[in-house]
Amino acid sequence: MLMLASIASTLALIATIIAVYSRDVAKTIIIAGIESVFYAVVLSIFLAPDLLIAYIAVGLGSNTAILFYVLSKGERYEEED
Repeated sequence: MLMLASIASTLALIATIIAVYSRDVAKTIIIAGIESVFYAVVLSIFLAPDLLIAYIAVGLGSNTAILFYVLSKGERYEEED
């Protein structure tokens, strides 16, 4: 189980790095949702169901919905300096 947790943590870290360097905001929101799935896997492995339920509700549900709503009001692509 510890090996699966370390793999999920590594994949979450990779998703975070991709999200930080992406210029497409919609792609970043989706990758952030994928990152939340990997952290949810880690929480389920460490047997933290209360944190898991809260993290799924906030990380996958409301956070993604709010960010897509804000994205609909603004620009999809980040401008380069």
